[in-house]
Amino acid sequence: MEQKEKEPGILQQVLQKLGRKHTVIADTLTRLKERGIKLSQSRLYQIIADDEARKEVVDVFLEVAEEEFTRRRHVQERAQKLVAEA
Repeated sequence: MEQKEKEPGILQQVLQKLGRKHTVIADTLTRLKERGIKLSQSRLYQIIADDEARKEVVDVFLEVAEEEFTRRRHVQERAQKLVAEA
């Protein structure tokens, strides 16, 4: 009997799309701490992996991820502009 591999949840897909070199997890934990929510890194990964409904944690994670994607997009646009001007 074959075991089907579990499809990654939507939050895990966001994390995977970020790749390996980012500070989204650390930044999420910092922002949560600033808002009075104490959480371990392993617990945050569990919430992401299981698509758990801790609304405040999910909201902060997505907020930080969106900021990182926006930052990357701006860097790409600036680099393309510099290449075009050269």
